[in-house]
Amino acid sequence: MHAENDDTVSVDYSKTFESRLEAVGAEVHTSYFADVHDTSGRFDDEDGNPHQYSGHWSWVYFDNNECVDENNLNCWQWISQQTKLDNNVASGSQTAYIIGDDWGPAVSKTIVEFDKVIDSASLNASDFLVTEEKQATVDWGTGEVGIASAQRQVTKVYPSDANGNAVDGDSKYVTIEMYVDPNTGSPFIYNVNSGFNSWCETYRLLIRLNPGEVVTSGGEALTSVDVKADIDVAGDEKIVPQVDGIFDLNQKYTASDGTLYNYATYTPEKDDKQNALVIWLHGAGEGTNNGKNDSYIDLLGNEVTAFASEEFQSEFDGAYVLVPQAATMWMDGGNGVYQNGDLGSIYTESLMEFIKDYVANNPDVDPNRIIIGGCSNGGYMTMEMILTYPDYFAAAFPICEAFQDQYITDAQIEAIKDMPIWFTYAKNDTTVNPTLCAEPTIERLLAAGAQNIHVSAFDDVHDTTGRFVNADGTPYQYNGHWSWIYFDNNECIDGELTAWHWLGQQVKSASSVDTPTEVTKPSTGSGSTTTSTAVKTGDDLSLLGLGVLMALSATTYTVARKRYH
Repeated sequence: MHAENDDTVSVDYSKTFESRLEAVGAEVHTSYFADVHDTSGRFDDEDGNPHQYSGHWSWVYFDNNECVDENNLNCWQWISQQTKLDNNVASGSQTAYIIGDDWGPAVSKTIVEFDKVIDSASLNASDFLVTEEKQATVDWGTGEVGIASAQRQVTKVYPSDANGNAVDGDSKYVTIEMYVDPNTGSPFIYNVNSGFNSWCETYRLLIRLNPGEVVTSGGEALTSVDVKADIDVAGDEKIVPQVDGIFDLNQKYTASDGTLYNYATYTPEKDDKQNALVIWLHGAGEGTNNGKNDSYIDLLGNEVTAFASEEFQSEFDGAYVLVPQAATMWMDGGNGVYQNGDLGSIYTESLMEFIKDYVANNPDVDPNRIIIGGCSNGGYMTMEMILTYPDYFAAAFPICEAFQDQYITDAQIEAIKDMPIWFTYAKNDTTVNPTLCAEPTIERLLAAGAQNIHVSAFDDVHDTTGRFVNADGTPYQYNGHWSWIYFDNNECIDGELTAWHWLGQQVKSASSVDTPTEVTKPSTGSGSTTTSTAVKTGDDLSLLGLGVLMALSATTYTVARKRYH
């Protein structure tokens, strides 16, 4: 009960508390009054209206038994009917089950460990209601951070083990699966002011029984569940199946200039040969933020976990994966200030020192199959590394790269023209303008005689899984900058050649130029391709004009004079 004109304690306090109680299934009765005035008829103000008390004095109504809810239930009568129920409460804690997906991480399950064994036959998807509350950017204009709340859609409930694997029979572990999408369930927060992703400092799942549903333990119905809502997603209260036990995390390397790198690695299965090394350079948001972020931020911010997949590894017949993190961002020209290639990155020399040290201490790495790539900031750094060290790497795969072409000299173009490079970007990228970066660089490489350049230029970045659609039924649109999604899903295709397969074939050799293979031309609309043995020159190839509607409704095109081992 509260008066709307209470200027001592705002009515919003009561209404907020009411909403939170209702969100967890509480039965709530309310009496809200516009003001507090005499109802006895004894006292009038000078204008003849009932005398006004302070808006804070809403107890006057209770003391006069004048509090009635929306169903005309009298408060005194309601109080007289209340009795304490014999509760059968199951208490517990929970572990977040986090997956990496196209857009980043998502909490797709929570594994609840109860203090009672729950009867498996009583479990159904409709049994539990889950509310997510987490730290989030609530105003993208100002960067204000607050707590966001949303109902999670429960899709499945079942008895499980401690890792969320379904089991037969009763169990004290119950796994609750929840729907996820690009806007639902992320345990990360992107801080506009810092420019970094990080784990949510506050992440909680409020779990309650759905009224009318019956969950039993030992045949007795539970009256409620009391599950610890707060989950330390940055700590040990999580399972990340695409990372845990697969990548070695949070390793450290200090370069001779004092630069500290946090890094993760993947090691392929032992065999009787040397293996390729794939180096991934992260985007701006996945650095350590001067030591505050861990390897999970890098591996999950973009779906780097794909590099440990069976499909990716099979293309290389086993490859090491090295995932270093900069303390700030790769484009840092000094003092945390962005530059576009005009000043150069402060990390160039120390990163190369780190890579060489890693290779020197891992004799199973084939020094002729060291491949470097990355997205956005990491795409920039990929370009800087191959421009600075053109003879070291076997191939490169810059994605939505941000190295402005105006800062690349003709001598640098000449130095990398024989390097195998696969460029990926989306034409509607509003974060990094491809007409200032990738496109003119590609044109110059072709004009210089490059023979092993591939380009995947997409019209946009959209869901290709069929899981997410817009209101009009078209595929869900991601930010046009996120073209790494296509690469991580092995959807960068040139004719019948995929980027993953192509990368797996690249070997640095003394003779880096072979006779050009057939060039795939854009189709005229049928979706098929035609081939020609004629070698196209860079002069008559229009990058902006080329386009072919391929699978996934994305545009890819072949750049002239391609060849691969």
